[in-house]
Amino acid sequence: MHDRYDSDPTNRQARRRAYTGETIVIRRVQGAASPTRRNAWRRIRRALILTGVLLAVLIALFYWQFAAAVAPLIVADARPFPPLNPPGTAINVLLIGVDERPDHPEEGVRSDTLIVVRLDTIGRRVSLLSIPRDTRVDLRDIGPTKINVAYGRGYAAARELYGEATTPVQGGMALAAETVGQFLDLPIHYTAQINFDGFAGVIDALGGVTIDVPRRIVDDAYPTPDFGTVRVEFEPGPQRMDGARALIYARTRHADSDFGRAERQQQVIRAVVDEVRARGPIGAVLLMPTLFQALDGTCATTLPLSRPDIVLGMGWIATGLDPAAIGQYRIAPDTAPNFREIGSDILWDPAEVREVVRDFLATPGVETEAARIQVLNGAGVAGLARRVSGELESAGFTVVPAADAPRSDVPRTIVYDISGKPATARRLAALLGAAIRRGPPDGVNPTVDIIVVLGQDQVK
Repeated sequence: MHDRYDSDPTNRQARRRAYTGETIVIRRVQGAASPTRRNAWRRIRRALILTGVLLAVLIALFYWQFAAAVAPLIVADARPFPPLNPPGTAINVLLIGVDERPDHPEEGVRSDTLIVVRLDTIGRRVSLLSIPRDTRVDLRDIGPTKINVAYGRGYAAARELYGEATTPVQGGMALAAETVGQFLDLPIHYTAQINFDGFAGVIDALGGVTIDVPRRIVDDAYPTPDFGTVRVEFEPGPQRMDGARALIYARTRHADSDFGRAERQQQVIRAVVDEVRARGPIGAVLLMPTLFQALDGTCATTLPLSRPDIVLGMGWIATGLDPAAIGQYRIAPDTAPNFREIGSDILWDPAEVREVVRDFLATPGVETEAARIQVLNGAGVAGLARRVSGELESAGFTVVPAADAPRSDVPRTIVYDISGKPATARRLAALLGAAIRRGPPDGVNPTVDIIVVLGQDQVK
């Protein structure tokens, strides 16, 4: 018989909950996180949010400082209708090396160097195309004359050509860009000019650059600022150069020609890129204020360096750029052989110029470069060059008959990229375990794009 205590429902529930000595299994609900784990995730989320905010602030601060630093270098494009440049597309920048002597204004101002720089953000590559300053063109309001006259003409007649608000620098850059664009049949989106002091200052700000001089250079008539001349010499091999020395190396031309000078100028540009890249992303960022200080008053550009897509695009290219992969092209007798000389002017075959431009715009590759290669025996072992030539031909390269090198005691194989075929040169260097140099080897008059000089390291 049950008493009143048992009949109370509340008491019955309490008794069922009472300990009976039996083991009770309590199942944990799947997916339920413990308070400790939930607190840990909250802390991680807060840390991630805080890190993201700090990173955004740092990026914004860097961008603001960068935009403020480059602002003095940027000038408006004086051309009425410059080519459009949608974000994310490749751009062509005309780089003008200016010869100006403030102490001698009667000498005027002229362009000493004309190089088109192509920046391809999608392909993540850079290519250079040099134009000889003695190239004959039809200049606006002038007629047939040298292409380097365009900058000086635009500088002197800036207001007449482009309006009252146009400065001489803007006028010179605008007419040079128009003239080069017409000659190459290529849109010149932006222009940048730098004088000799700025060029040397950039290299000094880097602490110098390393240049691998391909052959001995002797110039007995290098021009000096006081209109005199001096003898300069460069021995072959890698060497460290400060700004003044690198400027002489880039400008000297009496030892060979203006075409050799164009090759050296591109070599120095590559050395500058190599020097910046060697510092890594953080080192490059820290270097920027010093570089911009060196450029202040010596450089001007229409490139909108403060535009976010331009900054991001250039940064994207720079972080993955191999200086050895920079495309190097030039209009020269070896790339456009059917030229004519009219006095000191050079008249190029338009069809051959278009072919050079086509190569300049194409994505470099062993197939597209179609380089002609010659193997020279520098190891003194009979039959070595013929054997290696056969192996390269079997691998798909275009090889001309082998020959002997001027020396037979070369210790290490070297690939000489003569006409700017970087993809082929890198492929050959990888196959042969060789070093790469620009220009021909000493004592060789090249008739091909690439020369391979075999060394003792190829003797098996």
